[in-house]
Amino acid sequence: MPASFDDGQAEVPAGLVGPVERVLVVGAGIAGLTVANALTHAGVDCTVLEAKDRAGGRLHTVDLGGSPVDLGGSWLHHPSGNPLRTFAASAGVTCRPGDPLPALTAFDCATGGWLSHDDLDAARNLELERYVAALASLRSRLGPTASAAEGIEAHLAASGLGGDALRRARQGLRAHVEADASGAAEDQSLEWLWTQDEYDEDYFGDLPEGGYASVVGAMADGLDVRRDWPVAGVALSEDAVTLTSTSGATEVGTHVVVTVPLGALKNDVPGFDPPLPRERIETVQRLGFGRYEKVALTFDEPFWRGAGWSHLVLFSGEPGEPATWVFDLDAFGIGPVLVCHVFHSATHHLPDNSSATDWATDLLGAALGAPCPAPVAVAVTDWAADPWTRGSYAHVTPGSTNADLDRLGEPVDGRLLFAGEHTQSARVGYADGAMTSGIREAKRLLGRSTVTLGRLTA
Repeated sequence: MPASFDDGQAEVPAGLVGPVERVLVVGAGIAGLTVANALTHAGVDCTVLEAKDRAGGRLHTVDLGGSPVDLGGSWLHHPSGNPLRTFAASAGVTCRPGDPLPALTAFDCATGGWLSHDDLDAARNLELERYVAALASLRSRLGPTASAAEGIEAHLAASGLGGDALRRARQGLRAHVEADASGAAEDQSLEWLWTQDEYDEDYFGDLPEGGYASVVGAMADGLDVRRDWPVAGVALSEDAVTLTSTSGATEVGTHVVVTVPLGALKNDVPGFDPPLPRERIETVQRLGFGRYEKVALTFDEPFWRGAGWSHLVLFSGEPGEPATWVFDLDAFGIGPVLVCHVFHSATHHLPDNSSATDWATDLLGAALGAPCPAPVAVAVTDWAADPWTRGSYAHVTPGSTNADLDRLGEPVDGRLLFAGEHTQSARVGYADGAMTSGIREAKRLLGRSTVTLGRLTA
């Protein structure tokens, strides 16, 4: 059933001009679909223009050898109180628990040694907790322009660790930082690291049945979504907006909500006439937008279970490289699939699909102590090369602030609006952050403190 939602704020955002008669939304990711869903429920004429041949944006589920595998976002993080989890429940999308931590073990590719679950848990929690506890003093000592990488090195220098334990601590902390930042630890601000709001329950929360496609499908249900309609230009006049596609087709509305990723904006996609204000352009270029890729491998059977492991952390022999996390989808009832999560500073291992597959199976073979069986299906992401994405999600760079993200959510000239995970600081990088940014813009357009979201067809 449809339900009422807000963006965590009671007030109605200001900055709109003119009556809202027809709204055009650029991008059918979760932010754009949220805007369109709320406006359509309210009876406002709304059309979504999407460059790809599918909806969902960076939420992309594929059938990989018979198993639904998410190549972008996977979890509904911190599910209790999370509005996206609430929407899934109201739309009839069932979810299952997806916490890998209770079964997590590790293999050190440099030493050929295993770390048991208990040993890994103790080491990981100890170093992560120590780093988090030291953040305030590190920020004070290193200053507001320091990077998370500088913070890691300063912290480890005083840790008393040495040898392989020091290397693994560095790799583990870099993995945590780069997973959060979708960028190199050197490019992540120490000052603003891990300052996002959190809902309740575990970070690794729930997994939608059938993958995120189920959530995307529920939000898109009944909307006017024009696929294969890449917006090349957005032109503002005194009382209208005109969007032009790469083919030359046009659509006219009274207002537009641009929800393309920060990586696209950095590459002048779409173009704006008149150009965006200089301050806005500088903010777009100042913030970070890096890589977080996946190598998903489907096998005939979950052979790793017989080898005695499930979810896995792989430490490489390169001290400055983040650890690689490997998640066992069979443990979640999805199918005999291993998904290697490869963070920014290790993505050089993925120059092409063949090389990425060989790299991943070599790592798994090292853990097995025998050649890895050949996968029956493989998917390797390259979000950085996607012309409509140019990366994974946003982060605050050294010298930038959370306020820069919030500024990207402010309207321009009253008819040009923006939404997306990069347009708010509370949950930057999260799908639910993209959703709440869409709620924010729907509130602005409707002049209401809450909006209605839900399936539009029975």
